[in-house]
Amino acid sequence: MNAGAGLTEVVAGVALASAPLLRRARPDIARAVAARRSATAELGAWGRGRAPGPLVWLHGASAGELLGAAPAIRGLRRSSSALRGGVRAGARAQLVVTYGSPSGRAALAWLDPDHSGPPPLDRARDCDAALAAVRPALLVFAKLDVWPGLVAAAHRAGVPVALINGTVRDGSRRSGALARRLFRASYARLDAVGAASPEDARRLEALGVRPKAMTVTGDAAFDLALERADRARADGSAVFFLSALGPGDRAGDGAGDGAGDGAGDRAAPRLVAGSTWPVDERALLDAAAAVRRGGGPGWQFVIAPHEPTAAHVDALVASCAARGERVIRWSEIGDTAAGRDASVIVFDEVGRLAELYAAGDVAYVGGGLGGAGLHNVLEPAAAGLPVIFGPRHDRADARALASAGGALVSPAGALADTLAGLAHPPRRRRHARAARAFVEAGAGAGARTADLLRPLWPS
Repeated sequence: MNAGAGLTEVVAGVALASAPLLRRARPDIARAVAARRSATAELGAWGRGRAPGPLVWLHGASAGELLGAAPAIRGLRRSSSALRGGVRAGARAQLVVTYGSPSGRAALAWLDPDHSGPPPLDRARDCDAALAAVRPALLVFAKLDVWPGLVAAAHRAGVPVALINGTVRDGSRRSGALARRLFRASYARLDAVGAASPEDARRLEALGVRPKAMTVTGDAAFDLALERADRARADGSAVFFLSALGPGDRAGDGAGDGAGDGAGDRAAPRLVAGSTWPVDERALLDAAAAVRRGGGPGWQFVIAPHEPTAAHVDALVASCAARGERVIRWSEIGDTAAGRDASVIVFDEVGRLAELYAAGDVAYVGGGLGGAGLHNVLEPAAAGLPVIFGPRHDRADARALASAGGALVSPAGALADTLAGLAHPPRRRRHARAARAFVEAGAGAGARTADLLRPLWPS
């Protein structure tokens, strides 16, 4: 018996019955429920009109999970050996992408799906209808978001199911005794699982994955981070940002003590802070002020909030101005070099963080000082930047990056000392080389994962 599928069936029913109350008390949840309720009809309408041929259905919780899956899915679609059943050699399989969070849309440019949107409600009638209409040859979950109702429906329809870049973080709620009992049948029905690490493989087997279905492939997020960093250099994105922001301190030769405030013979070092939350932003601005009070070098901060809403950006700009920072929004710079004289640039655009890192000297990744969860540390490391983040996180890749010398873990109160140390170009270069080498060493999972998925295609 699939107890997890029974639970999500009940939860979906309660959510639908509570829709009027949710619209008043939690409009965000109400919108998500409504989107998933509509998804069944949208998937059905698209599926009934789709061209014949093999199709992959990829699901991920949000952009990060989907982006990490992109190298393997693209490799699978390109491979003529994976396309059988009357499809001409070299043709691509069709792709449906579903995501739990609206942020998943940011990954679509890297996946090029034929259809995308929210998944259906995780109950039998919706999942059965969606699968019957879409007719996938393979259902793939990315990283961690395995839905019991959808797994059960795929089992009924005879559709193989895989989990790629599989991760179970230390202390995950899925590892609790009750969760293991509820969802064990769902994990046991997975036909292939590519684990991100041996430790993840052990934890996934404890959740119910059959040992014969398990392969340690690594995490293809390493591959995508390298691709995005190298593309930023090759397609001119890095040059574009550097022309607007100035060269930063990458040209520094390491002579002297690395001090200076940008008014001397070289620019101030530039810190690109990605996916920040208010607690990160306060800590960074406090640290910059403390460094200046201590006679250390001035820094230029480019802060890219995780949620760059108008209200958040306005509040951050006002806070910077109140502190005496020379602040400007990225959208106000345009094609000019107005950003070169600013001490803080608030980056109010989305989807370009990987390219923005290429214009930095140091990166800070948000989410490690509060409860939001640490964000992607691989993108700035692939760009060849030393990475700073807070200590409150459960990311194994972040811990490994720090152990390899590519990152520095810094509580809020120690950020000023961390910045002072990284003002020295030779020290920055040591950490930068270690960061890039760490990502390069983890590459290759995309091809291994595509190899794992190929045998699941119908012959």
